[in-house]
Amino acid sequence: MGKHLHETYLNGKTFSDSPGKLLDLKYLIKQERDLDDEILKEFPLEDYGDLNNFLRVLGSKELIEQFLKIDNRKLDIKEKLENVFIDKVSSNNQLVLLFTKDSLNALGVYRFTYEYLDMAFQMGKFTYYCLENDLEQLLVETTRKLCKLQPLKEFQYRLIEENEEWLIRGVTSIRYNNYDNHLAMYLTLLALHNHAQATNQWYALEKAYISDSEIVIMFDTLSPAKIVGVGNLYVGLILTNNEIKEKVFSLEYRFRLEDEDGNEFGAIPEGEEPIFTIRHDSGVKSVKDKLKQLKNLEEFKDRIVELVLAISHSPYLSEDRIFDIFKKIKLSRTKYSPETKQAFKNLQEEQLIDNSLHIIKAFNRLTEIVTDVEEKIHLERLFFEVCMDIKKEKSRKKS
Repeated sequence: MGKHLHETYLNGKTFSDSPGKLLDLKYLIKQERDLDDEILKEFPLEDYGDLNNFLRVLGSKELIEQFLKIDNRKLDIKEKLENVFIDKVSSNNQLVLLFTKDSLNALGVYRFTYEYLDMAFQMGKFTYYCLENDLEQLLVETTRKLCKLQPLKEFQYRLIEENEEWLIRGVTSIRYNNYDNHLAMYLTLLALHNHAQATNQWYALEKAYISDSEIVIMFDTLSPAKIVGVGNLYVGLILTNNEIKEKVFSLEYRFRLEDEDGNEFGAIPEGEEPIFTIRHDSGVKSVKDKLKQLKNLEEFKDRIVELVLAISHSPYLSEDRIFDIFKKIKLSRTKYSPETKQAFKNLQEEQLIDNSLHIIKAFNRLTEIVTDVEEKIHLERLFFEVCMDIKKEKSRKKS
């Protein structure tokens, strides 16, 4: 099993590239949710063309279908503590809650128990102490007493159905708008469709990771630029969002290089302004303004073409640069797991990456080691940094 109970990976090379229809986006809007109603009012589908028109994103039909298979299993409950009974601690050290108004039992998963008690009562460390020292009953009794002392405190509980049982995957504050994954997809696909219509082009789904809590979706513009000595350059975007972690809904620029043998790597600018980041306290009006920044994609494309042309004059990595890549991965404290670091160490010791490899082949081999989605994003940011260093070195030699 991966990081989440429900997850799926999509690869644009292996699934249908059929586009969905504009009408299909309505299935990404949920009923009886104020934020969904507000977004539908601010971004009505009718303003973007005939509802039976194709979305100008190849692969969007499969993307929406696969997303809904997971998303339709979710349930959110906003509830005060007076209506939540702390039942017990399960055998896997998670709280079991009873939502009394709904007569619904639910078991915590992931980091729910720690995050819930830390958010509600700032007792994360106490939680760990009790669970590590077989003091489960003390934890339950303490939590019950605190719930009685603050009965009106309210949270949003994020549930998912698994084998006809309800599991609590996370908890969030009710003070903020929740730009959940379905809204992130609605807004992004609509913005891409609108931009594609305005520029007379198409986008294509390159890859996607969809889980019950997190999405990472990569899009390419359909027609690559052919760079002699390097390969095909695809310019696009990456959408990221997470419903149960303190992260923002973001859309960032990304490019991908692919050679004639199918070797490829992606790169994401590190430290540059993204197209937008939407925090959970953002109003819908500000979201609309931020989505307009998608028009700057052409400027990004021009800069990336210039960058790749600089690489084309010396498309091989020096031994020093290869050593520096492995060193940065090794010294990173939080970006890569111990298992991933060991895999990179083994690769370095086997000397399978050397200065005889074209940059695309070298980065392709490095990418193959990483399976975790967040680690892949960190690696793509490192690739962009290396590309920028190559360009800067070329500029210094010229001057």
